[in-house]
Amino acid sequence: MEIDITKPHVGRVYDYVLGGHHNYDVDRRAAAAIMNLVPTYPKWAKLNRWFIQLVGQRWSEAGITNVLDLASGLPTQGHLNDYLPDARILFSDIDPVSVIYGEQLLADKPNMRYVQADVREPSSLLAAAAQFFGAERRVAVGCIGIAYMMDDERLSDLLRRVHAFCAPGSVLALSFIEARATSAAHQLNGAAALAGVQVYPRTPEEIAALMKPWKVRECRPLVAWLDLDNFLTREEYESSPFDMLGLIAHH
Repeated sequence: MEIDITKPHVGRVYDYVLGGHHNYDVDRRAAAAIMNLVPTYPKWAKLNRWFIQLVGQRWSEAGITNVLDLASGLPTQGHLNDYLPDARILFSDIDPVSVIYGEQLLADKPNMRYVQADVREPSSLLAAAAQFFGAERRVAVGCIGIAYMMDDERLSDLLRRVHAFCAPGSVLALSFIEARATSAAHQLNGAAALAGVQVYPRTPEEIAALMKPWKVRECRPLVAWLDLDNFLTREEYESSPFDMLGLIAHH
């Protein structure tokens, strides 16, 4: 797999702001530039990771045994494998660094696998999932930290095809960004461009429409999910161009 370290990668930028070490100078420079525009970015990144952990705890308590995680990033810093050590988990990412390191981390876990796949073209991912899960299609799907980097058409196509793959009783966890104003959306995309991506803020109603036939059961801000209403100061909250929300949907 070829690794391009001349351009920042959003997953490695994310790893850096979480305190990880699997990133390059180009990623660290991009992170610094993003934080200059959106100083609260590290806090939002932590909330997103903590939401993954909360979901992992809930799925563990529910006895989930099959998990498909989309655009996983690095399975460190408290990922699903820490909370579901006995589950069959298929991780995925387009970034070769994440895949290579993920394979090393999971080398001694025969119930887990990491594959390189582009969620914007999910055919190869779903083929790998069919091979990995076999006839067991009642699956918990992680779609955390990726939906806001996909346009409406691709996100809708991905979620519809994943729904078709999954059996009744499956669940899905997703996080998304809601901009506070049109000007905020422009500010947000100015920061995202520094990591080489475009961001697509959406309202809860817009997300619910794009997710069909998944049915949203719970949706609220990440600070509410995590009971961290004071995690962001009033000044930080009001100066942030966006809010981040999480939802749970059922098949």
